[in-house]
Amino acid sequence: MDPTLLVLAATALGVLIGVGTTLAIAGARAAGVRRSKEMRPELPEVATAILDEVDTFAVVLDSSLAPVYVNPVARQERHLSDDELQDRDFLARVRRVMSSGIPDTHDPDPADPADTVRIHIMRLQQRFVVILAEDLGEEQRVNAMRRDFIANVSHELKTPIAAIGLLSEAVQEAADEPALVRDFAKSLVKESRRLGELSRDIIQLSEAQSTLRPEDRESVSLRDLVRAEVENHRAFAEQHRVELVVTADDAKDRDAVILGRPASLSSAVANLLSNAIRHSPDGGRVGVGMEREKNRFVVTVTDQGEGIQPEHLPRIFERFYRVDGARTRVDGGTGLGLSIARHTMRAHGGDVDVWSQPGVGSSFTLTFPLHLTNDQSKSAKRVKKAKRAVKTAVRANQTARSLAPAPTESDHQKGPQ
Repeated sequence: MDPTLLVLAATALGVLIGVGTTLAIAGARAAGVRRSKEMRPELPEVATAILDEVDTFAVVLDSSLAPVYVNPVARQERHLSDDELQDRDFLARVRRVMSSGIPDTHDPDPADPADTVRIHIMRLQQRFVVILAEDLGEEQRVNAMRRDFIANVSHELKTPIAAIGLLSEAVQEAADEPALVRDFAKSLVKESRRLGELSRDIIQLSEAQSTLRPEDRESVSLRDLVRAEVENHRAFAEQHRVELVVTADDAKDRDAVILGRPASLSSAVANLLSNAIRHSPDGGRVGVGMEREKNRFVVTVTDQGEGIQPEHLPRIFERFYRVDGARTRVDGGTGLGLSIARHTMRAHGGDVDVWSQPGVGSSFTLTFPLHLTNDQSKSAKRVKKAKRAVKTAVRANQTARSLAPAPTESDHQKGPQ
């Protein structure tokens, strides 16, 4: 055979063998990829895109129950631990969902405070299982507070309503005895005043806890608001033989303006003043200080009363909390005043703090964030508008307080309202 033909034949055979080998390798590789995809299929992009955006813990498991996807929330907040994900009972539930396609949901047990996570398990494209977890701890806490508040309100309203009913029957039966009728009538007035105060404070607390919308905000002159409330409490202070003393730098504080709800701010100041006067001894003094500190305005109300024991200080801003252990309702006071003040201040971006020492007295501090503007040409108009808002709010609060008879010595309260 011609050597040239022999070389060409050998070359052609080598090419054919090489091509065949290459095709075999490519086929094997493709088959491997197909088997890999069948064993570990890829998640749909739309599913991962959605789970990336939701604010819920999300984990995706494949058919072998191995995790193939974890969303950003799950990476940051572990609502379910690795041990919980590997729990035998939990995995049995996941397998049931994978085989049946029927979603499974676990809701927290209300009787178990530690059980706060709601879990949803659902199948995705018959090859994956999605586990969604949501921590309801905060929601459960708010619901518990709401239930407690409703129970407390019902309990607080029950006492004066029952007393008014009994006293009314007593007046009816003692119609021929004027002296008894007068005594019963005095008690009726006291209970009706107490019921009115409780209703008023519940309404004020509801307003204080509501969101402060932009349309509710008005310019309020803080210096004028505090001074107006001090003047409104002069007669109350004289009745309790207490001196009211105000210290402030009027020139420095005259433009202290906040954007807020005037009536609510006025109530917050009024609650602290009435508390300080009520808990001061005869001949005592209540000091009201006002000071502007850069971008905030600070009002301090200090009394010379019996003070508050340290164990009560963390709780005095709670609704219906009274310092006296018996939580007596006979002496008046709704137990909502300080709670109203704190909620009002926080709704306006400020806060209220307390310092107290038994036998020395107490000091409550209101901190207001000021409304600042660079347009000085509007300053005078803004201050005038703020003063008008203060006058309107103070008149409204004064009218509400005047609906009830003035407190007497028998209306003293041992703890903060």
